[in-house]
Amino acid sequence: MPKGIPLTPQEQDRRRHEVFAASVHLFLEKGFRETTMHEIAAAAGMGKSTLYDYFKTKDEILTSVVEDAIYDLTEAAQDVAGKDLPATEKIHRLMHNHLDFLLANKEFYSRLSYEVQRLDLESQRRIQARRHGYQDLLRRLVEEAIQEGAFRPVNPLLAARTILTLITPVVFTNRPTGTPEQMMDEALDIFYKGVLA
Repeated sequence: MPKGIPLTPQEQDRRRHEVFAASVHLFLEKGFRETTMHEIAAAAGMGKSTLYDYFKTKDEILTSVVEDAIYDLTEAAQDVAGKDLPATEKIHRLMHNHLDFLLANKEFYSRLSYEVQRLDLESQRRIQARRHGYQDLLRRLVEEAIQEGAFRPVNPLLAARTILTLITPVVFTNRPTGTPEQMMDEALDIFYKGVLA
């Protein structure tokens, strides 16, 4: 776009996502620390100064990529939560959406989770705020399940966090006991029924 003509919010959002796509590709190909802002700008098809109009550092880019991903997950979860279904079915669908998302982005989370953990405190707070929003949505579904009589009265936030931890041994395992979808179903079944005979 010629200099001096402001971009619309939609165009700015599109450019941000082009930066995200270029950055993630380079981070996975070369490594986070080895990738330069100049390389990101070139891969995104913009000048370095234009890139700096959007992001000042690679850390800012990584923070925004993670925030954006959690936002997308939350939007999909809100869509599920709004359906006329039993709460346990909503939880089931939400977790399968989450599973699909992680399987599609497994390499990113496997290889860049350390870089996300070492982000500065403000970036961590931003990401945590998004995570808490997602957890709270699942907590409300647990509360629904309790009201419907499908779950016994439990701490709904702790239950929501526990459900979310089920995803780790399903996606990040080198000893699968079935397809990811089968393992997700079984993990939810174990959570719902417990292991006591």
